[in-house]
Amino acid sequence: MVEPGKNKKMLAYATYCSALKNYSKKAVSAIKLYDSERISKVFELAKSQNAKFVILSGKYGLVEPHQQINYYDHLLDQTEVETHAGVIASQIAAKHITEMVFFSNPVETDPNLLPYLKCIGSACEKAEIPINIKVIFSD
Repeated sequence: MVEPGKNKKMLAYATYCSALKNYSKKAVSAIKLYDSERISKVFELAKSQNAKFVILSGKYGLVEPHQQINYYDHLLDQTEVETHAGVIASQIAAKHITEMVFFSNPVETDPNLLPYLKCIGSACEKAEIPINIKVIFSD
């Protein structure tokens, strides 16, 4: 017997979090926390394409736009990539994501993106799903 939804395709559009955040003492939805035109644009694109939307957080892993999270200030670094990738691979499975399109600014313009790109690439490999990295110029 096949699990319900097991063979259903689930395309997710994703992008990394933002250093700019709207400070709040209480948890707020991720889409309100991150102050980023890039995140908003990818969110709108995902909605228009009927794709799931997730944000790669250096602290929380994959967060959905309306998921309540607390303010934080954490930049993912190289030493955390493999551990974080394992957590994200589990989140990919739990969210039934079968394919990911990841939107990123070029690493050449922001070297801090490299751990995020390595992390999402490794997570998708562990979860055995294809990933397509789309380089954009935003923010």
